[in-house]
Amino acid sequence: MAAEWPRMTLRDANVALIDCDHRTPPATETGYPYIAIPQLRGGRIDPSDARRITHEHFVEWTRKAKPLVHDVILSRRCNPGETAVAAPDLEFALGQNLVLLRSDGSKIYPLFLRWMVRGPEWWSQVSKFINVGAVFDSLKCAEIPNFELSIPPFAEQRAIAHILGTLDDKIELNRQMTETLEAIARALFKSWFVDFDPVCAKAEGRDPGLPKPVADLFPARLSDSELGLIPEGWRPSTLGREVVALLGGTPSRAEPAFWGGEIPWINSGKANEFRVVEPSEFITQEGLEASATKLLPSRTTIIAITGATLGQVSLTEIETCANQSIVGVLGGSTLAERVYLFVGEGAHK
Repeated sequence: MAAEWPRMTLRDANVALIDCDHRTPPATETGYPYIAIPQLRGGRIDPSDARRITHEHFVEWTRKAKPLVHDVILSRRCNPGETAVAAPDLEFALGQNLVLLRSDGSKIYPLFLRWMVRGPEWWSQVSKFINVGAVFDSLKCAEIPNFELSIPPFAEQRAIAHILGTLDDKIELNRQMTETLEAIARALFKSWFVDFDPVCAKAEGRDPGLPKPVADLFPARLSDSELGLIPEGWRPSTLGREVVALLGGTPSRAEPAFWGGEIPWINSGKANEFRVVEPSEFITQEGLEASATKLLPSRTTIIAITGATLGQVSLTEIETCANQSIVGVLGGSTLAERVYLFVGEGAHK
């Protein structure tokens, strides 16, 4: 059915591109969120760690580009092509290297726009128009309106947006529940393996408050080491001695045969997501063999080492390759060891 839909450019579909203010306002302790590239996560905006700006700066920075509900926020740099939708309950200013895509509703149902810019066709256009740089790939504002996509009839757009929106709401609720459990896991990890609370409790003759089989896994005293006091029987080590770190890479954009295959590939923006469940793009076996990227198994801890997501940690739920801004950290072979490594990395963020 999609093959029968007419294709048109974003410009012809009356989707406007609104560029950001190419400055950064000073930060303040409280105020309006200033959304930058790291706050685009899984198609949504997460303002929890965003810079805050005053009301005066908010007014100044939104004169040119004030996000409206259902606008699509598009990243042009670092993770070019990544998008998120403007929610109705969030007022924010647009950060540098982000632009707004806004449908006037004449040819594209505004609620459908967010789904148009997340599929294979979209990423094919990103690959077509991307500008490869020495440090960052990027998209030019002048070229984005030339993206050509299939446009279904308006009634079908409404139906698709309704179905996907309902499913997305359920996914978001599950994500929030999982994130809460993840926060509990991080706190538990810090208590057990950073602060050594069970060991301290046993050393002081107190009940560690754990089931006996778990409590018995912890020694009853601390001993000196080059790192300070650590549980007796444990040893200090470096991350490099215990894991293998695999740096990613990007197949040449000048070679069409390297792209559009069946092998998942992610950019550094994915490290900003709680779990990586879908790739940024797909590459071919030829692209894999011709570049420095490596295939990372599912449940690999990934760390962003450059760019706007520097230091962010995530866990892959899919087998995937990554670009040069991501390092995959491989620990033990068992699922428990891989999750331990991920939670441990996250506890030190």
